[in-house]
Amino acid sequence: MMNRLLVIGGASFDVLHLEDRTVAAAGGAGMYAAMAAQRCGAQTTLLGPHPDPCPGPLQPVAARLEAWLGPIVSPEKLPRFEISHKQGKTEYLSEFIGAEETFSPDALPDDLSLYDHIHIAALGDANKQLAFIEACRQRGAKQISAGTGMSIAAQQPQLVRAILEQ
Repeated sequence: MMNRLLVIGGASFDVLHLEDRTVAAAGGAGMYAAMAAQRCGAQTTLLGPHPDPCPGPLQPVAARLEAWLGPIVSPEKLPRFEISHKQGKTEYLSEFIGAEETFSPDALPDDLSLYDHIHIAALGDANKQLAFIEACRQRGAKQISAGTGMSIAAQQPQLVRAILEQ
């Protein structure tokens, strides 16, 4: 039996400065989690800002998903990050949060019981993740997990602990 997974999070457009080159890439914690789960055999749905039209770099992502739910936004409203990965260090040079800023639990389907598991990717704010956890419980989620990022853990350590204790 194939597990049904809902990943809450989004996709972004990133510029990555590597040791020997600079590349443009699709990114986003939600997108990466959804693609990893899909690769492992889960029927994966992504809930996050959904670009319309879907830009080229995200078309392979959309094609692999069971569904991409969430508010429809123009591609220009997707988050964008410029990140340096040099000399063993990661540095965020610029960020545009875009549509993720207004992304809220209101975007959740009313009934989450059809999913075997819900994963909440790092959303840039631990308070927002806690709100999604509570809303998922109210909508019948069977299992919930959540991820975070280094900057969130550093800025909101008590809230990250609260997420992990859920």
